[in-house]
Amino acid sequence: MVPVLAILVALCLAACTPGAPGGRIPFQAIAGARGPANGLDGALRLPAGSGPFALVIVLHGCGGIGSNAALWADRLNEWGYAAFILDSFGPRGVRSVCAPAAQPAVTPSDRAADVISAALWLRGQPGIDPDRIGVLGLSHGGSTAAWVTQAVYEQQYPGLLKASVDYYGACRAPESHGTVPLLALAGEADTWGHPARTCRDFARKLRADQPFEVYTYPNVAHDFDNPRQNHLMLNQGHVVLYDRDAAEDSYRRVRAFLSRWLEPKPNAG
Repeated sequence: MVPVLAILVALCLAACTPGAPGGRIPFQAIAGARGPANGLDGALRLPAGSGPFALVIVLHGCGGIGSNAALWADRLNEWGYAAFILDSFGPRGVRSVCAPAAQPAVTPSDRAADVISAALWLRGQPGIDPDRIGVLGLSHGGSTAAWVTQAVYEQQYPGLLKASVDYYGACRAPESHGTVPLLALAGEADTWGHPARTCRDFARKLRADQPFEVYTYPNVAHDFDNPRQNHLMLNQGHVVLYDRDAAEDSYRRVRAFLSRWLEPKPNAG
């Protein structure tokens, strides 16, 4: 199953990636981040209709691009958003960072620079509204989605990102958080980084001018939004399992959050 999925992902990246200089997206050098030498890859999917479209950058988990990233791209397209599945591992020659010993190979700081690099490039692409770009991350990508909302990035690239969604990634460094609106969703039975606990703690340390929403689900584990994960498994000793009720509730919350922060504002006057 994994080899077939890898082939499908590769075909999607080859077929869906718009042209970029050298076939890759240029990496924006940022202090503390290590980028791939030849730039980044990704797959852009546009919804039906005419643009320009608000866009959401989709960030895969610690195992690289899997079925859930494609499902989220489809869901975002159905809601009227363009989706860009960003590959942080392939261009670096990395397959997985799920094992604790492998996690230093690609960090949320590295991937935050990937997000900024992709956003800078995407805002110049046809059909994309450069003023309505958001992020949605899963697991390791969720931690990145929270990390990239730090004030240091906001100060360097003001207005680049308008919203960010963290699915079951740990929320860290609240003292460094900026004002990009952030939504966190996590299962209370998720032991992989304990996202429910860390994100609730994160919320208590923010100011009123830092928009942040956190929703947690009792007795729900990691990967709860992924309908392909419909049988209980252990990954690095942590339970991963789809939960239909939590997933459907989270989809509604994400859609409302994106609508609030990425929908075009009416013209003044």
